[in-house]
Order: sequence, then C-alpha cells, then structure tokens
Amino acid sequence: MILNVQNLSVTFRSKGGVVYALKNICFSLEKGDVLALAGESGSGKSTVANALVGLVPWEQGGTYELFGEKINPYQKKSFSIVRSKMQMAFQDPYSSLNPRNTVMEIVTAPLLARGISKNEATKKAKRMLDLVGLSNADVHKFPHAFSGGQRQRIGLARALVLEPKILICDEITSALDVSVQAQILHLINDLQNELELSLIFISHDIDVMEMIANKVLRLSNGEVEVD
Repeated sequence: MILNVQNLSVTFRSKGGVVYALKNICFSLEKGDVLALAGESGSGKSTVANALVGLVPWEQGGTYELFGEKINPYQKKSFSIVRSKMQMAFQDPYSSLNPRNTVMEIVTAPLLARGISKNEATKKAKRMLDLVGLSNADVHKFPHAFSGGQRQRIGLARALVLEPKILICDEITSALDVSVQAQILHLINDLQNELELSLIFISHDIDVMEMIANKVLRLSNGEVEVD
C-alpha cells in the first residue's frame, strides 16, 4: 500500500456555524492503481485532492500514511514530504499557468525551487515536455499561444517533472472537447506506464471513469457514498 487515508475530515466556518466539506473519508491506493473520485459538483472530490497536498486543513483526528511514512496532516511543513512524491494537475490549466512565463520557465520552476541547477532542470524539462507531446519549438512560447489540450499537457509536464509516484488529476478533461479528451486520456495511460505512476483521477464523467480507473470511490455531500 502506497497511500492510506483514514477519517479525513475538512470543515469550513459559515454564518450558521461549522460546515463539513468532508467527513470521515477513508481510502487506500496500491502501486499502479487508478482510483477515480466520483460524484456530483460539490460532493467534495476536489477538496479531497486539496487536502492530500495540504491546500486545505484537515480536522484533528484523521491519519495519513504515504509509502509507509506517517504524515502529520495538521502541520504544513509535513507536506514538503508529500509534494516530493505526489503532484496534482489542475482542471483549468490556463489559470494555473503563469501567463508571463514561457513553457520552459513554467516547467523548470519546481526544479529550480528545489536547488537543481539550471542546466539539469532544462534537461529534465525537455525530456518531460517530449513525453507529453510538445516539441522544442514550443518551449519559448507563452501559455496563450496554445490550445486547451496543449495547455493541459504543459500542466502535466510541470507536475511530472518532479518525478512523483502519485499523480492527482483534478477534472483535467472536463473543459476539453470529446476528441481532445480522448487524446489526454491516452496520454495519461502512456505516462502511467512509462513513469510507473499511480493515479487519483477526479471526474463526474462515468465514461471517463470506466476508461481509466480500476477503483472508484463515490462521494456525496462530503461523505463516501454507500451502495
């Protein structure tokens, strides 16, 4: 087991008091798994992803193990360990890509932030961009020069350049037309095999889930849906 999450709960405060966005979510991931998080809009799928990478705080009580290592989900510094092994590709690649940076700057930024030399970062970025289907001619362009599907490839390259073993895909095909969706799903499958990835794939699309996932966790109103 490479990921084990027990009793993940997330709350938000409102005028009416405390509201549970997630309540006692439990799941695990084995090496090579593709786990689909399914549910309607507002069911808590993206909140699970954000909690896993430390973007939203957990409630006290849940436990989190990653590759056998206990992670303290209540301390932000613990997520430096998580982010070395788990990365996320976002639903809207355009809003998550800095429009002032070139593709090469976007993809090398995570490596440079970790102290890797510029030359080595450039080599790693070029390899990853090649894997996601972008050419050397693209590396000096800015995000606005690309289509939605191409931007999603840039977002995938940025996430994977750190060589994580788990990739979270948060509705990455929802804004794409059907033909481009199929291309991205085939790319994800190829990347999984090439890089030996395990995936958490967030979607509300049954067809997408059936195409890519071997396990499904259904959420409703922030809780696991029981059949």
